[in-house]
Amino acid sequence: MPFSVRRELGGTEGTLHGGLDYAKLRGDGVDPADILDFSVSTNPFPLPAEVEEAVARAALGRYPDSSSGELRLALAGMNDIDPDSLLVTNGLAQGIFLAAFAFSDRGSPVLAAAPTFGEYEAASRLAGADVFHVSALPEENFAFPAARLANGIRKYRPALVWMCSPNNPTGALPSLDETAALLDVCKQEGALLLIDEAYINFAPSGACARPLLPSPNLLLLRSMTKDYGLTGLRLGYILGDPELLRPLRALQPPWSVNACAQSAGGAAIRLSSYYEAQWREVRILTERMAAALHTAGYAPFASSANFLLFFAGDTPSLREFLWEDRILVRDCASFGLPGYVRVGVRSEPENERLVKRLAEFRRKKR
Repeated sequence: MPFSVRRELGGTEGTLHGGLDYAKLRGDGVDPADILDFSVSTNPFPLPAEVEEAVARAALGRYPDSSSGELRLALAGMNDIDPDSLLVTNGLAQGIFLAAFAFSDRGSPVLAAAPTFGEYEAASRLAGADVFHVSALPEENFAFPAARLANGIRKYRPALVWMCSPNNPTGALPSLDETAALLDVCKQEGALLLIDEAYINFAPSGACARPLLPSPNLLLLRSMTKDYGLTGLRLGYILGDPELLRPLRALQPPWSVNACAQSAGGAAIRLSSYYEAQWREVRILTERMAAALHTAGYAPFASSANFLLFFAGDTPSLREFLWEDRILVRDCASFGLPGYVRVGVRSEPENERLVKRLAEFRRKKR
């Protein structure tokens, strides 16, 4: 039988994300170090020396531990959970694809709270699932649509329900009571609730859904790239019932998490108080940036994450204007939000530089 491409891949293009287009920069002769990148939402502070030293000490001449054993033990201790209830992944994105292929199939319905991170839909569609959305509304200030999502679960009876907490790109944060109620509906309808908590450490304390574990209908997906600033290493993990993690372990390619990532992750966990202080400072910077944007004539939505969403109008012109100063922001048209922009929070001087340019753009467009 001749080979063929999996039919779900026909005409498929990658999901648009923030971050640098390195091919374009090379073509334009621009040094990536010269870009002030607000299109991504990562910890803006420098890595501690201990983490960099841990990367340098990683054993490059042998295969890494395929189970990420030491890091898994450290993460389990940090989350007060049994190590068998935790799977380390090559970034949170790998966890998304593992879950989509393990628990959805061709023709099965999948539901996502929108607008949100595009990889939930991309992974689900590649697995063959039919994806439906329940959207937050601008007239409700993009508040998390908990009640409508519960109704959607009852209507579609999906295999999977995707939600992001705090949500990307809106910054909306469902309460623990709302999440618990959604989990109850998932149990009633036989759905698996997948909660992406990539930004949870930037949110107010008590926001995470960890108290809802263990549950046969819940997986929590975490990232160490945003909050710990390990973006270039790709490191994440999944918390959940061991029986739910079993098929994910079987599906995960061997040696997925490289030695440098495992070593850096362990060092970062040992510096928990250092990072907690950074996260508190990021919350302060986010509040200050929101106030500055209001003063500049924009209206950012309330955010429990380290980024802000606001309506900018002519986003292509805005991006072109900012690029003159080598500043990059996230055009949210790919989220289904034309005219909106998301900006990640950086250091105070960098934030001030962005807001100044945004104010200049607003005056220019009048």
